[in-house]
Amino acid sequence: MLQEGINDIMKLYQALTQVTIADTMIDDVADYQVHTVLRTPLHFTPRQIYHYIDAVLKPGARHDENNLRFVTDASFIAMHYDYQQTDFTAHAKTFDDKVTFAHQIVTDLNRHCSVNVDPEKKIFQIIFVD
Repeated sequence: MLQEGINDIMKLYQALTQVTIADTMIDDVADYQVHTVLRTPLHFTPRQIYHYIDAVLKPGARHDENNLRFVTDASFIAMHYDYQQTDFTAHAKTFDDKVTFAHQIVTDLNRHCSVNVDPEKKIFQIIFVD
């Protein structure tokens, strides 16, 4: 069992941008493992989702300073996201590919989860409410 849990239910994009280890986003902490606990799989890996978030949201910015349409609005993403920013989206060339990606990333980012952090084992666990 992990020791220090954040008991609030939040959306995945909030967990990935607001929970840090020593003021560092968990994806940037090399010795931590990210584990997911879920029934319904994500469309993208946590690492891919972090890369997407890094491409669209300003690091360290408060939510009111960021364009949250990049995490909540599939139509906006399909029209405004630069698909060449990340390796896993560079293949999206057609309108249908872009719309499919946009819907999938919004679905993943808006799933509800809680977070447990075990500093001794260096595990960051994302527990999804499925």
